[in-house]
Amino acid sequence: MPKRREPALAKEAQNTPTPAQIEAFAAGADSDAVVKNILDSEANRDYKAIRLPFNEYEYRQLEEASRRTGRSKLNFIRYAMLKMAAEINEN
Repeated sequence: MPKRREPALAKEAQNTPTPAQIEAFAAGADSDAVVKNILDSEANRDYKAIRLPFNEYEYRQLEEASRRTGRSKLNFIRYAMLKMAAEINEN
């Protein structure tokens, strides 16, 4: 089935904001409201990634600890990092 194409002018008209939308945007820019930066602990893990090299001793310790706790290696590292961060924040 062929794709129906619209003229470029029709697409621009659809994307043009209304005067009410423009006023709402301008009012939001002029307000003194502070946007709170709330982070979600359950958010997707696509923000940053790091490469973490291990020596053989460290890797074996990680394997053993993750096996004993029933966690994956990556989950164990995340858990340990969050637990340590919580301990530091308590002090």
